[in-house]
Order: sequence, then C-alpha cells, then structure tokens
Amino acid sequence: MPAIMKILGWKAQGLRCPDHEIDCCDHSGVPNKITLIQMPNGTGKTTTLSLLRAALSGIAHAELWNRDTVNEFRKKHSADLTGRFEVKLLLNNRRATVVMEFDFERGRVDYKTTFGQGQRPGFHPPAEFRRFLNPNFVNFFVFDGELAQRLLDRSQTNAEAAVETLFQISTFTQLQQRVREYWSAHTENLSATEERGRSRRENRVANLETRIAELRSQKRVLDAQKADLINRLQRQEDAYNLEIKKDDALSDSITKATIAAEQLKSEVRAEATAVLDRMRDPFALSTTFAAAISELKAGLDRVKLPDSAAREFFNELAEELECVCGRPIDEEIKAAIRARASQYLASDDVAFLNSMKTAIDEAVGVSLTRPEELVREKIKVLEQAVSEEREAINDLEELRRQAEQSDPAVKRAKEEIDSLRRDLALIDADVAKFASKDQQQNDEKTFGIEVLEKRLKDAEDKLAEITRTMELKAKRDVLVTILADAHVRARTAMSEEICFDANQRIAELMPDNRITIEGINRSLVLEGQEGGSVGETLSIAYAFLSTLFNRSEHQLPFVVDSPAGPIDLAVRPRIGELIPHLTSQFIAFTISSERERFIPKLIEAANNNVQFVTMFRKGSKTLQHDAREQGDFTETADGFVVAGEQFFNAFQIDEEAN
Repeated sequence: MPAIMKILGWKAQGLRCPDHEIDCCDHSGVPNKITLIQMPNGTGKTTTLSLLRAALSGIAHAELWNRDTVNEFRKKHSADLTGRFEVKLLLNNRRATVVMEFDFERGRVDYKTTFGQGQRPGFHPPAEFRRFLNPNFVNFFVFDGELAQRLLDRSQTNAEAAVETLFQISTFTQLQQRVREYWSAHTENLSATEERGRSRRENRVANLETRIAELRSQKRVLDAQKADLINRLQRQEDAYNLEIKKDDALSDSITKATIAAEQLKSEVRAEATAVLDRMRDPFALSTTFAAAISELKAGLDRVKLPDSAAREFFNELAEELECVCGRPIDEEIKAAIRARASQYLASDDVAFLNSMKTAIDEAVGVSLTRPEELVREKIKVLEQAVSEEREAINDLEELRRQAEQSDPAVKRAKEEIDSLRRDLALIDADVAKFASKDQQQNDEKTFGIEVLEKRLKDAEDKLAEITRTMELKAKRDVLVTILADAHVRARTAMSEEICFDANQRIAELMPDNRITIEGINRSLVLEGQEGGSVGETLSIAYAFLSTLFNRSEHQLPFVVDSPAGPIDLAVRPRIGELIPHLTSQFIAFTISSERERFIPKLIEAANNNVQFVTMFRKGSKTLQHDAREQGDFTETADGFVVAGEQFFNAFQIDEEAN
C-alpha cells in the first residue's frame, strides 16, 4: 500500500524561534500544494526546520539528543522551563499529531503521538510510515543547502540507502536474513550424530524447563496482585455508590440512567447479532448474488431437472419385455440399459437438486431485492440503537460528573477508582503476555507459556533424533546467493535509471554547465569532478530528489530551506517551473531576496495555487503596524505570522538585518 503523507501545520511555544502557528491548509482544510513561508534571517528558520525533522523522525525519542542539544532550543532570556512543538499530519487520509514536550530543567524531550484510537506516550508512527519517519530518511524530504552538499560526500549521507528504502529494494536483504533465521531455527531443534549435538538438545530442554518455571512464578505473583486490585476496586466502587446515595434525587437519576444504558447495550448486541446473521447470506448483501442463484434455479427449470429420469427408472425398464419405444428388450439390450443407467441422475442427485431449488425459493422469494433491503433496514435499526446507547452513556457520565462536582468525597472516590482501573489495565496487559500465541520470538523473548510447553515437548521428542542437516544448509546457501544477486541487480538497475532521469533534469536546469551524475555509491558521484558551486549543488539535489520521489508510488512532502537563495538568477526560473512537479506538497522557507526571478515562475507553474505566509520577530514598529493593517495576521508574545501575497511581496529585504 502506498504511503501518502502531508503536513497540515505546526505550532511552537516557548522555544528559540518566536511562538507561532502555521496552517498549511486552505479554507476547506485541504493541504495547499505549495506553501511559501518568508522569514528574515534571525527569525528561527534553522530552529523550525530542526524541530520539524525531530518531530518527523523521533530523533529525540531515540535518545540521540543530549542535555546540551535540548537546551539549544530554549528561548533566549526566558525563565520558562518548558517548551512545546506540535506537528499535525495527514497519513493516508487519517489525521495524526506528534507532540514534543521540552523539559529544559531535566534536559530531555518527551514525545506524544496521536493516531487512530487516541494519544500514546512516545513516538509511534503507523507501520507503513516507519521506514520514512526515521532520522536516516527524513533529511531527504526536509532538507537545506547542507544536505545538498552532503549528497556529494559519501562520509556524510547515504543516498544509496534512500533509493533502497523508497523502492523497497532492501526487501531482498530482509529475505536473506529470514532464510538464515529459518535455517537456524530448524537446525536448533534437530540433533546431530555427534555427542555435541545431543548435548545442545539436552541444554535446550533444560533451558525451556527453567524458562517455563520462571514465567509460571511471575504469573502467580501477577495473578495475586490482580486479585488484590479487583477487591480494592470493588470496595472503592461500593464506597463511590454509597457516597452518591446520600443525594437521593441524584442517586435515583444515576440508577435509572445506568439501567437505561445497560438495556440499550443489550439491544445493540442483539441488533448487531441479527445483522451479522443476515449478512452471512451472500444474496442478502447484494442483489447480484440473489440474481445469480435465481438464474441457476431458472436454468434447472428450463431443462426440467430433476425429473423422473432417475437410475431406478432404467433398472425397472431393463426388467420389461418391451422398451418404451415398442421394440423388444433382449439380454444384450438389458445389459446396455443397466450399464448406462449410472450416467443419468441417481436418487441422491434428484434429492439434492430438489432440496437446492427449494432452498433458493425460500431464500430469495419473489423479490430479488428484498433480502438486501432487509439487511439495510436492520443496519438502520442498529445505527439507531448505537446512537441511543451513546446518548444514554453520555447522560450517565454527565450525572456522575455532577455528583463528583457537588461532593468532594464522590470526586475522591472516583479518582481512586480511575487509578485502580489504570493499575488493573497494566496488570491485565502483563498477564496477557503469558497467554500469547506469538511464536516468532526466541525462547528468552517468548512469554506464552503454552507456546513454550509445546516447544519443550518438541525438544524432548527430538532429543534422541538423528538428522543430518548438510542438505538443508546447501539449499540455504543457494537461496541466499540468489537473493544477494537479485539485490545487487535491482539496486544497480534502479540507480542507473534514476541517474539517467536526474541527468536529463540537470541538463534542463543548467544546460551550459555539463554536469552529470555518474552513479550512486553511498553518495552521488559526479562525472569528472568532485563537486560544484553552491547553486550547482542545490540544483543537482533538486534534480536527484525530484526524480527519486516522482518514480515512487509513495507521496511525501518536500520541505526546503532557501529553495532559490544560492542559485543563479538564470537558473531560478527553471527551478520555479520544476518545483510544482516535485511532489504533491511543497513547503519552502524563504527570504525576500529569493523572490526575484523565482516566485513569478513558481506561481505560473502552480496555476496560482500558492499559499503565502510571512513570519517575523517583534521589534520593527513599521512592520508591526503594516501587519496589523493587513488584517489576516496572528500575533504572539514575540512574533507575527501574516497571511497573503501582498504583504509577502511588500516585505523589505533590509528588514532582514534586524
């Protein structure tokens, strides 16, 4: 499944850059194709880019940041001990949020991830995005001039790894590892003729017995703790209910609301069961199925099957003196009739066909659409029941909140109940691992007692088994060699194609420079030279990365610092024309000096679908006045964010020195 990611916006508070919030969406909430964020030098472009990389890669969560690195993000001359950065994403059309909470006193960053069912502590991107949202890959789509330079330095970056990740060529390496793991697991459970092999099997049996005994002991402790928590929770719930009963009117309302909610829960379960029962029949899901089985019955009727042409009819005919056609039946004809009777319908076939036709009549009836209509009606009833159940639960929760707010004793009891339930949930999670059916882990990492008991039995059965494994090892070596060769061939072919396409783009961007990429060997290798000017290097990076992302089915945002700053004025229009075709979302941090000969072509190529944002620190009274006059702005304690092309274009270059 392709991975499609877009950035909806981000927010920074209490950090080195001015407090701000950037929304990358239009008025209907759809991410803009191109967003240009103009920030004068000293506004915090580098800080913001670093924060975006960190939020999208989990680099601080991976403990790759030390105390000094964390404190580099602290706002200057601020007494605040905390900061916060939040980025909102759209991952395969599902919203996700990554929050970084800075604790400057402890010198650490805590992540929180919201996706799907709720917020989780830590950095937890969805599985299909993990290979892109890591420190090694994020730099390829959130990049600056430094990355462009690093693309040509094999000691600094690994462009080859980016190609493998994006096109899943690394799957060949993973398959090789799986083959090796399979062989290791297989031979681990088999003995050899040597005494050493038998000793290994004996050791494994002993280790499994020890492991099982340890897990059973741990489970007994947890079971005891769980029982104690359940008892405490029951006592606390009794105390909670007792406190509520002191207010007769409120207690009566809660009791009635509880009964109503439980009744509606039962109704929802009953209606859900009824819907599932009806959905088991294909003809109830679609009239297409109903029409098909109805046509089957009609076809049987057209050819008059089944009829009286059963096998018994032919057996009885063979006993007659004359055939139904009037000719005499001799012994030769009798034998032929009996021999061929088996080719026609027997009594069991007749019964089956009759039963099938009756079942079709009963199932479909006179209307092909009625079964599907009944399912839809049942679903509507279920939806109504779910809605009523939700309302009843909300009413019950509201009454309980009223009770907690009106009586501190009730509130304390509820808080204790919530705490006990959280502890019980943690205990349940720990206990559940002992019932795990996962057989992918090794013995030391496996917690499923039943799984380990089966392994123990298998190890005991094979303790005395004599098996040679050389044939299996030879097969493993052949398969690993094939996969390694496929990996090299795939990587080489893909690299050659990417270099060819990238060189065509370089020729379009810089027709007079005659720079070409010779190959990809960790870094980009230029033909006949080690590197180029800053502008040439950035143009090469655009050509390579745009080719890389355009050839992939995955769609990632492109976030760039100073997209045209060091590029020659003659090349800027070509870069402006290229950018709208790089990716489905392009976000650029610019300064006013980049506008010349870059933005007009960019707007033209993007069919005017460009979002303009200007951000600056407080300080210039003229700029602050102009921003307030402009109208569409956001003001924080130390900065302004102004939307609109007019203010963007009027923003003066000389202000960037402030």
